[in-house]
Amino acid sequence: MNDRENLYTRLIEYSKGRAYPFHMPGHKRHKLSMMDPYRFDLTEIDGFDNLHDAEGILKQEEERAADLYGSSETHMMINGSTGGILAAIAGVTKRGSRVLVARNCHTSVYHGIELNGLRPVYIWPEMDPSLGIYRGLSRREVEEKLDQYPDICAVFLTSPTYEGVLSDVRGICEAVHARGIPCVIDEAHGAHLRWIGFDDAVSCGADVVIQSLHKTMPALTQTALMHVNGSLVDRERIRRMLSIYQTSSPSYVLMASVSLCLTWLEERGREEFDLYSKRIQSLRQRLMNMKHLCLYEPQDAFDWGKFVIGTVGSSMSGRELYDRLRDVYGLQMEMVSSEYVLAMTTVGDTEEGFERLAQALEAIDDEICAKKKCLITENICIPERQMEIDEAVHMPVAMIPLSQAEGRILGDYLYLYPPGIPLLVPGEVLQTDQIKQIEYFVHWGLDVHGGYVKENGNVKVILHHG
Repeated sequence: MNDRENLYTRLIEYSKGRAYPFHMPGHKRHKLSMMDPYRFDLTEIDGFDNLHDAEGILKQEEERAADLYGSSETHMMINGSTGGILAAIAGVTKRGSRVLVARNCHTSVYHGIELNGLRPVYIWPEMDPSLGIYRGLSRREVEEKLDQYPDICAVFLTSPTYEGVLSDVRGICEAVHARGIPCVIDEAHGAHLRWIGFDDAVSCGADVVIQSLHKTMPALTQTALMHVNGSLVDRERIRRMLSIYQTSSPSYVLMASVSLCLTWLEERGREEFDLYSKRIQSLRQRLMNMKHLCLYEPQDAFDWGKFVIGTVGSSMSGRELYDRLRDVYGLQMEMVSSEYVLAMTTVGDTEEGFERLAQALEAIDDEICAKKKCLITENICIPERQMEIDEAVHMPVAMIPLSQAEGRILGDYLYLYPPGIPLLVPGEVLQTDQIKQIEYFVHWGLDVHGGYVKENGNVKVILHHG
């Protein structure tokens, strides 16, 4: 084998360095080590069951997960939460039906809307102007939309958000169930919530809950769980959709990772999460003393394991802080925005990692000065919708400069990744405020994905309509 670099060799070299991961996956590259995975990377041979018709060892694992999470029925997933979200949307709706969707949902929700020809009613969470972060949704906000559109057949929400903000899932589920329709919760970032003292969406009564084990638990990337409860959903249809949206050759390495994670939860979870909680509270208390950087603590309930470090009152941008932490201190953050960075902590983190983060932030905070900056994200500009998503994605498109796109209908999604929440979706009209916002993100070095080409500043718009 030659010495040319490839993905494998790059990963090996990176793993030997001192870069510390304040990002996913939750095992932080050192928890629950497996044997050589090639030794048990196999297929559905005798004795090892079939994920799409589990009746043996895999069924036992799913029942174990259901017991741990208090769910009526749990499915193991190896296509991540994305596969579960797509299966859930297809499983609880009929083509062309109307659904209520939180606008801060992940792009996979919009892809589910697109694939099933659904007619979304968007509910826009309030935005916290301090950092431009979406707040949680209340029961009242959801009830108002349900009263306005009585033909809504299902509700899709994200809680916690990427930044850890929680909605009133219990109250929302009660309101939704009073109308005889199901509530689906994307809880991809909340598989750990019940282990740190929060009521998760399963305990709050949600009908379908999708959780990414790999985000906040010691499990490999792409591992997830779907919990199904109550009588408002067709469980057989959801099982069928899971078989459609998951590979027909599920990885036994990934399923073994789920099994190891469940065993760890049973044997050591409480003890390790108690220790993690104490460490987090101590770190948060320490970082509250920063003078220029700010540790975000929203008004809503939130997952305090998400460290949102704001720069809005300082002379530094979010991108500059992100780069400084990585390049100077060897700390890789999960996400960067124009006004903050996000450090994801999990039970897989070490005391040494927390100390490195604290020392780095304190040193940076001492070096910078105060400076007032204006947020462009304070107000939500609700876009005009000219076409439904499933119609818009099939229209002829053209690439034109973003600066010349005012009034044009978008032909693709526009989103920052991470977190993968659309700024605009196909069929919506580009308006002046939204163009300015995108230009603002580009100016601060953020990557706009989808129908935007950063090399030339062009955006994908529908060629003609009507």
